[in-house]
Amino acid sequence: MNFFSICGIFLLFAVGLGINSTYAQIDPNSDIEFFQTGEIQTVENQFLISNEFEIREFFNGNILRVSGQTIEGFPYIIYSKVNDDKLDVFGKIFISGKFVKLVFNEINNNQESVPEQKQDNLSIIVKYSQRVYSNQDILIQIKTFDSEINTKNDFTQNYGLIPNTNIQVDIIDDEGITIFSEKGKSNENGSYETQFRVPVDKISTYTMKIESSNDSSKSSKILQIIHAGADPTDK
Repeated sequence: MNFFSICGIFLLFAVGLGINSTYAQIDPNSDIEFFQTGEIQTVENQFLISNEFEIREFFNGNILRVSGQTIEGFPYIIYSKVNDDKLDVFGKIFISGKFVKLVFNEINNNQESVPEQKQDNLSIIVKYSQRVYSNQDILIQIKTFDSEINTKNDFTQNYGLIPNTNIQVDIIDDEGITIFSEKGKSNENGSYETQFRVPVDKISTYTMKIESSNDSSKSSKILQIIHAGADPTDK
């Protein structure tokens, strides 16, 4: 049993929920995929859920609601509805000032689960400052790995890097305006660096979208940058 399964079970009992007859055939802690993987995804991007989330039960256990925030800083809400032998899972994540639909694999006790779409084999790992101040130069460091080799998303790992990949970096404010955009290519070590100067007069929560591609694969990652205004250390 993995970490998210343990958290899920703990929270169910912490708020007074039990596994009743509604879940006699489908156990949410084993059948709901994101409890097992710790990941949720849209059509274009994947996100890691943090271990701080809330679980609520409705209609005698027929509906389970999970809400929380991803590690990248985006709030989400997910509903799981039990319907006979079928578990319907649906939800949304709030990105760039709007809700984006999450995608899930449906589970049915009488049928095999819906096959997953082919996964991208590029893993984008980013090192950057999430909280920034006006007129600050922010270093954005990007590495592209073979996702099957760097399974822990370790930025410091020195093997499994994929060189010469196309990199696109876009930073978008909360009004949907792109305030920074750059294209480039990772070096022979699979690394790419760029700098972004934080605007003085545009306090906002920014969305940073990074896309990486080569001849055989492509991947994308969405992160959040919080503009906290003037640097409090400046006098």
